Amino acid sequence: MSRWFDTTSETRGWLLEKFAKGTANYWFAFIADFATAMFFISWEISHNKGTPTLTALGFTGGFLIWGLTEYVFHRWVYHQVEGIFGDGHRIHHTEARTLIAMPWFMTTLTMFALWHIGGGVLRTPYFSSVLAGWLVGFVWYSLVHHSHHHWAIGNSWIRRLKAYHRVHHHFPDYNYGVTIRFWDIVFRTQYRKPLSGIQREKDVKEDVEGDAAYPDPKPIRPRVMAGA
Repeated sequence: MSRWFDTTSETRGWLLEKFAKGTANYWFAFIADFATAMFFISWEISHNKGTPTLTALGFTGGFLIWGLTEYVFHRWVYHQVEGIFGDGHRIHHTEARTLIAMPWFMTTLTMFALWHIGGGVLRTPYFSSVLAGWLVGFVWYSLVHHSHHHWAIGNSWIRRLKAYHRVHHHFPDYNYGVTIRFWDIVFRTQYRKPLSGIQREKDVKEDVEGDAAYPDPKPIRPRVMAGA
């Protein structure tokens, strides 16, 4: 049991290897997260008797809120210098095709805890639909991110996002957005200068559009700026 409370890098590595890495956890997380979101929507409609219009608005609001959450988590949680989240994300930056994800049960338990507090204890109107939209946003993010490293998708929008994310793997202090660039623009972390010694961002985009199955770039160990 001491492993759960020990914060040494060795213990964090053991936890990541045991619960975060691997095909089973990676793919089951998609199923568990989506099923949880559908449960929240069903509860909103059948138990809370939510109207279709307000339920849809709550869901949409939650989905949009995810965009900011994606940026915040990627920049200040996944790129932390110390901690299990930072360790896990450094594995991704070093071995981009490795299947690693938050342990599925942690996400599920966290979502149901939030649902119980927000919807059950505080009785926040349409909290279930907002949480469902937020969780579907997380699933969408996970799918898009997976496509960047594993799939060759012809859609031009996805290919531009793929090029944008490829720049992040070269320069970890920029381009935190995976499904949306808006918050990078707001926080001024969008990479705009030429990629000195590697490629220009324009060249990366052209490379992606001309080669649908390009290999992942040689990774550079993530560097976190002070205060980020």
